[in-house]
Amino acid sequence: MKHVNSTMAKTPFFQTNMKKRTLLAVWGAGLACLLLSAGSMSAGAMSTDRQTHTLTVDIDNIQVQTGALMVALYANAEDYAAGHNPSASMIKPVTKTEHRLVFSDLADGQYAVKVFHDENNNHSLDTNMLGVPSEGYGFSNNAGNFGPASFKDASFSLQADAQITVHIR
Repeated sequence: MKHVNSTMAKTPFFQTNMKKRTLLAVWGAGLACLLLSAGSMSAGAMSTDRQTHTLTVDIDNIQVQTGALMVALYANAEDYAAGHNPSASMIKPVTKTEHRLVFSDLADGQYAVKVFHDENNNHSLDTNMLGVPSEGYGFSNNAGNFGPASFKDASFSLQADAQITVHIR
């Protein structure tokens, strides 16, 4: 490699040439990194092929055509019992006696669905003085005949695309 003295490094030709070389080197290194990361991403995608599924939830027996359906899908008993951190949720305005909702990109696992019909759009399940719901509700497996369904009673295994029906009470 040729030694560059300080006078030569200050000439416009040398500075322009060095800038071009530096830019080409940076661009080339960036392109190489991009290609390597794209290769590793595609290799990673091939090795971690995570199959996802679609869950179709049909909700029927809706008595009043006002308000909205509040639907939550849970993947574990703790979140289900607490009513927090659903894996997925939807709010669907009620316009008829039955509705279909589709949850996609779900991994294999155990799930349970909770639904309530918020007839007055106050975002809570209203109850009477005894604590009995005064708005419609339902659970997957149509569980919970005598009070709220447990995760165990409402849960189902999702290993492929599936369709369930929840009857509103």
